[in-house]
Amino acid sequence: MYLEIDGKQVEAKASFKFERTAEKKYRDDKQEYSALEKIYQDLMAYKTGALLKFWDCATSHHGKNQPSVEKIENALEEQIENGDVEQLFKDAFRTIDESGFFRLQLREFWNNLDLIDRLAKNEEEKEQAKVAKEMYQSKREQLLA
Repeated sequence: MYLEIDGKQVEAKASFKFERTAEKKYRDDKQEYSALEKIYQDLMAYKTGALLKFWDCATSHHGKNQPSVEKIENALEEQIENGDVEQLFKDAFRTIDESGFFRLQLREFWNNLDLIDRLAKNEEEKEQAKVAKEMYQSKREQLLA
């Protein structure tokens, strides 16, 4: 997956550096889940800020040649204005979801989602958990289609 930044095709990569950058820059200590999982969920919610975070993390493997957040932001704005914004989300989501690097971590995410309804204390919570689980599964299917 590539994004044109300053006339150059810049590759996105899911790697140790992706996760390290996510944890360093985008971790919310108030949340129980990792920064990677937050970016993953925000991509499912079509939050444009998640695209910026994704590309910032996914280009960190370029080291000193990594584009600045501002350059990534400008490239995304141009792409969104001129292209298919849904495809940007699909490509970013697919890069994380299909990454061998994050496979076990994301499997755990989905397993934990399956546990939500079992942890519900009453029928109302069970119904809410069921709806949330179905929503996440539907979003995932849409983004991988």
